[in-house]
Amino acid sequence: MQHWYTVHTKPRKERQVASYLAERGIEIFYPTLPAPRRRGRPDERPFFPCYLFARADIDQVGLWTLHYAPGARRVVMIGDKPARVDERLVEAIRARLAQADVFDGIGEIINQGDRVIITSGPFADLDAIFDRRLSPQGRVRVLIHLLHHWATVEIDSEALRKTNKPPTRTRARR
Repeated sequence: MQHWYTVHTKPRKERQVASYLAERGIEIFYPTLPAPRRRGRPDERPFFPCYLFARADIDQVGLWTLHYAPGARRVVMIGDKPARVDERLVEAIRARLAQADVFDGIGEIINQGDRVIITSGPFADLDAIFDRRLSPQGRVRVLIHLLHHWATVEIDSEALRKTNKPPTRTRARR
């Protein structure tokens, strides 16, 4: 019977392991996030770095097929048995990623109205409110409260970190 298992990979080897296992007829779920295109780097990054999910019948394909795939470290185990991942969890992750539109610099999903902190650039360390995505390349608009007015700022989503604290209002110095 087929079940989902988690395969721990070597750093940046998730695609290699996914490709190897898919060639052997094993269903793979390798969740990724969009990332700004940079020279020599792919335009997406793993949602769970160094991990992917494989759906297989261990009795049929053998644990060693997953365990010793090129680029893999091991199958996540509980004691001496491979840890099964509930199908509902895999589907929940798929659904959440399908709905997600924008991600911050550490992979948190950002929705309109979420509170964020700007981590780099001229507005570094300022609190803001996420407004909307502007481009597929990762440009977004945030609202910053400056001098008793809300100002819109265009910024790269990688320069944001989602936070739960309310935005602080900056005051003019006297």
